[in-house]
Amino acid sequence: MASDGDRILSEDRLRGVLDLFERLRERPKWRLRERLRPLLLLLGPGRATAHAAEMLKSRCEDERAPVSHIAADTPATDVAGVLREAKRELSQPSSRARGEPGLRFPLLEMALWLRDLREIRLAGDRPVPRGASSAERENHQLVRRLTHPPVGDNENARRRELNRVIRRRGRDVLRDLEEVRSRPATFLSFLEQIAPIGIAVVALISAGTAAALDLASAVLAAVIGVAFVTVQIVARTRGWYGVRRFGWFLRQPYVDRDSTGFLGFALGVFDPRPVEPDDHGEQLDLLLVAAFLEDLRRNYRRDYRRAAWARVRYPVLIFEHLAARHPGVAFVELMERVRADCQASDRVSGFDPLIVVAGVDPNAPAGDEPSAPLLLDRLAQAVRVDVSSGEPQSVIAARGLWDRYTREQRRVGALGSRRELRVDITRDPGGDLPPVRPVRRRPRLAHPALPWIAMVAVAAASITVISVQVVKYCSPFGIRRMANGECVGITDGSFRFGEDSGGKNNDNRLNAVLDRIEALNDHVKESGKPYATVVYLGPVTADPSIENRRIDLLAGVQGELIGLAIAQKRFNDAAEGKDLRLRVLIANAGAKFQYAVHVARQIRRLALKDRSIVAVVGFEQSRRQTQDAIRLLAKSALPLVGTANSYDGTALLDGDAGFSPYYFRLASPNERTAEHAAYWARHGDVGGKKVDDAVVIYDGDPDDLYSRNLAADFEKAFRPGKALMRPYKNAGELNKAVREACQDQPDMFYYAGRSDEFRSFVNVLELSCPKRPLVMADDEIAKYVSDNADEIGRKNTFDLYFTPLAAREAWTWRWIGDQAPQTFYSDYDPAVHAMTDKDTGSGVAPGRRPSITRAAVAYDAVTLVATVASKVYWQEQALPSAGSVFAALNDPDHDVLRNGASGVLRFSSRGTGHQVLDKPVLLATIKPDGTTEVKQVCGRLIAGTQGKASCPPGDGEDGRAAAQ
Repeated sequence: MASDGDRILSEDRLRGVLDLFERLRERPKWRLRERLRPLLLLLGPGRATAHAAEMLKSRCEDERAPVSHIAADTPATDVAGVLREAKRELSQPSSRARGEPGLRFPLLEMALWLRDLREIRLAGDRPVPRGASSAERENHQLVRRLTHPPVGDNENARRRELNRVIRRRGRDVLRDLEEVRSRPATFLSFLEQIAPIGIAVVALISAGTAAALDLASAVLAAVIGVAFVTVQIVARTRGWYGVRRFGWFLRQPYVDRDSTGFLGFALGVFDPRPVEPDDHGEQLDLLLVAAFLEDLRRNYRRDYRRAAWARVRYPVLIFEHLAARHPGVAFVELMERVRADCQASDRVSGFDPLIVVAGVDPNAPAGDEPSAPLLLDRLAQAVRVDVSSGEPQSVIAARGLWDRYTREQRRVGALGSRRELRVDITRDPGGDLPPVRPVRRRPRLAHPALPWIAMVAVAAASITVISVQVVKYCSPFGIRRMANGECVGITDGSFRFGEDSGGKNNDNRLNAVLDRIEALNDHVKESGKPYATVVYLGPVTADPSIENRRIDLLAGVQGELIGLAIAQKRFNDAAEGKDLRLRVLIANAGAKFQYAVHVARQIRRLALKDRSIVAVVGFEQSRRQTQDAIRLLAKSALPLVGTANSYDGTALLDGDAGFSPYYFRLASPNERTAEHAAYWARHGDVGGKKVDDAVVIYDGDPDDLYSRNLAADFEKAFRPGKALMRPYKNAGELNKAVREACQDQPDMFYYAGRSDEFRSFVNVLELSCPKRPLVMADDEIAKYVSDNADEIGRKNTFDLYFTPLAAREAWTWRWIGDQAPQTFYSDYDPAVHAMTDKDTGSGVAPGRRPSITRAAVAYDAVTLVATVASKVYWQEQALPSAGSVFAALNDPDHDVLRNGASGVLRFSSRGTGHQVLDKPVLLATIKPDGTTEVKQVCGRLIAGTQGKASCPPGDGEDGRAAAQ
């Protein structure tokens, strides 16, 4: 029967050893609980330790945990051989989980390479051994170049040559992996250190840029970010970092450096010295071991790399059976020296994760002589933790006791009180053994697919955010993209509502004037002087659903913007010192004011934040949406000044509340305009003869308050029963109504529709009426006339009369006598030339002319608000507020603007809707040369005496009473 020393226990009886082994190699969940592992010594004869070592190795391989098994008869003859074999086995696929990268050893690989070069150098000019690998041949060639002219004679040339080879070797980041199957996972793991985090950061920055700036800036940020990530990947995989990756060698204490930098260190290792210390070879071995442990420490360092968190098993180096001359003994001794040196010098943070298991015969000697000390004692001495003996010290040496005590405490805390665990694997006292503790699984959050999934999720979310920004917003500063593609919101002129239209929306028609407004606003901000802000609310874009976007329909808003800019520039140019300046914001309510309520809410929120906003002007179209926007803004107590809005019930509140106290209208109500139009038609001022019957064409859209109201007012003011009402809701109904009217052609067509459909109306009129038609219209078609006056005059197929809100031609001697004309009209042409395309001005191309009529009323609106705000500013010696400006406007006893471009401005009381008293009503026509002629001027155009005109009875009485 075999003695206990010869027994080989089964795996079932070794469960205690297995449980200890599992505890040793299980990595704690938390970094603070990590400790340096002791040396595990399996005591027994060679057969028993070989059996146990094979069992431990198989257990690791079954779990695909990192393990290296060094046999008792290993071909390795020195420490370098042991490290090569350990590096190779720890990098094998069997030592890593599926999808996980193998351990990498770049520092050890570099140290071994330098050692190989040194060995070749010491061997002299021997030929390359037969059967040498390509790597060995390259090493011999490099050594020859470094030691022979012309490179070998020049230190700088040697450095350059060595650096070139290191950079070339660095182009293959997987050079140290001998297993080809390990490379894809390792390469993906290498990329996951850069790509997922980099792409995610780039995606977040791009999304943030899209939200804060615009899409172009987001794309630029994405391109720059992706380029940076790509450069980082290429730099790391193509060796661009060169020797900077090996800065650790400059901090190690084992090999002295005669020169600075890594290249100097490498040449110091390569070149044999004339007189080398006796322990130089040992120092090189210490360098190899230190590089090996540092590589392992970096592989297990918990940082941003996912793979480090996924490694839940420490790497294991198993020596099957150590004998006196086995290189593993020297490795263990050197490893413990390196660990002690690291702890003493505090050069590195953290612990190396290596676990060493060694089989040892407890009776084996440490040398060749039988009388030599035991190998077990030699190993124990190598791993012993040195502490003081406790001998009493002198009174002089006592001062150093505390420092020595704290150092020992730190040493014990790092290395442990004992550095070895001994297990006699041949002793089995019998009895039942508990099962081996279950192994810890990889955390779910450390799954290799998680970084890529997170990257895709973040990138997808960022792309979604950017897409939402692109689809929902045209600009981050309150410019939103609506369902029909229009961009609506508030801008200081920096956003070009039509800049991306490619010529299909407004053909960039408004860009020049928006540029001017932005520049004027920037000048106000840069001046540092006090200022008041006026917001313009208007239809800055044309309806995208209309073919070719009908860019001619923007003549009205283009004119109003030019009028705003002229008023702003003139007011600011006149300001000196601490005078009040004027800033203008542009709010686009969309075509036909369909998003007026949405933008009004934006204005209201902005006015609560920006107290410099003192009024809102615009509201040019009389639509239901405009009415709702006025009611909403009135709740903020903002003064509202309408430019061309002429609906009789504009700003009329619900119930018996009457008109809003905050709305002031510059346009004469439809009732007043229709009364004058009917009077002139009945008395022969239109077309040269009295009109007996008329057909009224108007838009039947229930949202269009202007058209239906004007038509009803004209029907009421014209001869009873002589005005035939013909509504339309679309272009087809309009064409039908005109054709049917032409079958029994009336004396006059009164067009109360919108300028949007006026071209269609004219085309059918020219083709269907047998006699030359006479057409009369309101100011609404002034936008169409502005762009098409040349065509109307040239074709001369019908007579057109209309009632503009203002006209340059009214400021002639016939109507104003010797009084100086309004300065707005002298400033207008140069301003138009500066704020439109180069072909504008006196030679404006058809379809590109801004409406001077709308420019005049917008000029008046901004000028009166700015004038009142300046008056309040000097009277109160404080910045004007919306309330103070409203109080100054709400004064029916004084003219708020005596020399307005559209006439004298004095508002009536709230009871009549703050109308302009005796507002001028003009009758104009287009002559064959395309110019405008003003036939009649009723109302109060100037403060002094003006030319007589044919006006309805009682016209001007309100103005004369107010003047008195």
